[in-house]
Amino acid sequence: MPRDTDATVLIIEDDREQAEEYADWLEGYAVRTSTDGERALDALDGDIDVVLLDGELSDPSAEELLGRLRARNLDCQVGLLSGVHVGNDVFHLDIDEYVPRPLGRTELRETVVRLVDRGAVSSAVETYLSLVARRRGMERRRDDAKLADDERYRELTGEIAARRRQIDTLLAAIDDPDAGQGDGGSEADIASRTAAGDSPDLDADGPLYRTRSREFYGLWFLASLTYGVGDVVSTLYATLAVPGFVEANPVVDGVLEIGGIAGFLLLKLLVLFVLISVSVQGARQRERFSYYWPPVVATAIGLLLTGWNVRLAIGA
Repeated sequence: MPRDTDATVLIIEDDREQAEEYADWLEGYAVRTSTDGERALDALDGDIDVVLLDGELSDPSAEELLGRLRARNLDCQVGLLSGVHVGNDVFHLDIDEYVPRPLGRTELRETVVRLVDRGAVSSAVETYLSLVARRRGMERRRDDAKLADDERYRELTGEIAARRRQIDTLLAAIDDPDAGQGDGGSEADIASRTAAGDSPDLDADGPLYRTRSREFYGLWFLASLTYGVGDVVSTLYATLAVPGFVEANPVVDGVLEIGGIAGFLLLKLLVLFVLISVSVQGARQRERFSYYWPPVVATAIGLLLTGWNVRLAIGA
């Protein structure tokens, strides 16, 4: 399956028919063509991802045009197309890939794929280094204790880790060009999705109970308050202080009869321990369902049971 991409390609080619043929071969890309170097510079803007430059241009020469193109500091990749025999001097030019001609449709598309992937790597590395610099700035201004409680610092650290994984993925795609040709789209698409926040690991690194400590402790505080304290206090009050009160839950009633208050408290602690263990395991595996449902369910059950016990106690 061919790679999907929203990359924009500028073809600067002296031969108009050749330029049009190249454009046809690059179906699926946004393609601009120009047979004039000066006009090509006018068409060059920040939307261009790849430039395919005719190495036989004469006025201005390809080398001069390349220098003026690079002087604009645009974030685009340049492939030099040339059918003339060249020596090692070509590798001293500020190009990203030399493409010998003649070339066919497959070779041209593969060239553009490589250049798009290379641009995605460059962009990801630049973002990664910028994030690392921001983190170092925070580390110079604050001590470790304050950083440990700083949610922005934890999110930044998580994003750095996610960007590092993104770079590894992009580099793997360049080493194995077939890796990006599945249903997931191109590596450039992966980079775009990650930058947009679609990756679930973008804002975190490590267990969720560390990267989202406030959320974790907040959820379990509510669960403990309702299922632990609320249900325990209301159940014991209704059982011990309300005449004729009968515990509707046969398990709790049996535990109270056999083990008394100590057995009941032990049962509640055991259930909470199991639920917390499930949540912690989900946090370690970054499996959000297993991370969230135990405290949510415990809180809901705690509210239901506490309300039920209070209603029965008042009614009695």
